Amino acid sequence: MYDPAKTQNPDVLDAKSIDLVGGYRLLLPEKAGPFYLDGKPINFGHVRNPTETYNPTVKNVDTGVYGPLQTVLEVTTKVEETGAFETASVKDVRLRSLWAGSPAFGGEGASTAEPWAASTTYALGDLVVPTTDNGHYYEVTTAGQTSTTEPTSWKTDGGTNTSGTVTFTDRGLISTSGTNLIVIPRNHQNFTGMLIDVTTSAITGRNSEIYIAPNISLRGDGYGGGRNSTDETTIKFAYRVLGAQGYKLPATVGDFSTVQTNGGLDILNVPPEEVNAVIDKIAVGYYA
Repeated sequence: MYDPAKTQNPDVLDAKSIDLVGGYRLLLPEKAGPFYLDGKPINFGHVRNPTETYNPTVKNVDTGVYGPLQTVLEVTTKVEETGAFETASVKDVRLRSLWAGSPAFGGEGASTAEPWAASTTYALGDLVVPTTDNGHYYEVTTAGQTSTTEPTSWKTDGGTNTSGTVTFTDRGLISTSGTNLIVIPRNHQNFTGMLIDVTTSAITGRNSEIYIAPNISLRGDGYGGGRNSTDETTIKFAYRVLGAQGYKLPATVGDFSTVQTNGGLDILNVPPEEVNAVIDKIAVGYYA
């Protein structure tokens, strides 16, 4: 299932942009969703700038039996965890589709196109399609930032279209033969699934820790500012941990030390040669 060769996602644009060396992040998409493909995880590659926020809900128990009203007990009724991270694997079509909130459609070629977006920074060579499909796709021939207004009548004769400081040139019909273009609509949807983080520890002899959040909601910020507008090397995601819901490791995983966390589980001290097998067994259990 999990391809060890993708520990470092081969579609990373620039390895120099990676801060979190020794760790990577996977998503097991829900089986009923559009990104489920034979139980294989989606690999975000090495992620950078990960952040987590814990928001506990505290209720006070007050009493006035012994005089003035005072708090005698604080009860935490809910702990909500949210997080965000960037991935440098911007060329990976499945990741870009997740980020945009919609599966890709079209050909098998290397080029991707996404619907035009307002107030967005575009680089030379970026490809877009109109928000209302007209069968054509367009290349950015003058880089810049779009305005809040989409071209009202996209040229279909090889001409140019302007929005803000960006010029889009008509490049013809989207091929129906499936060879030259992949279109990624931006539907801004979020998806549920299981998040798995693998972190290698130098302290434990290069053994790994595997963190599992078995029930999360993931959303890319595929609005204009989703890409790093400086060098186009990252796309950003946010997630919300929805709760562990009594999650238990499959018995087949083996006898590892585990620690329960808010909304998840840590598997500790996993030898590097066993990491992929453990992830496979988790995936089998998740999709069973």
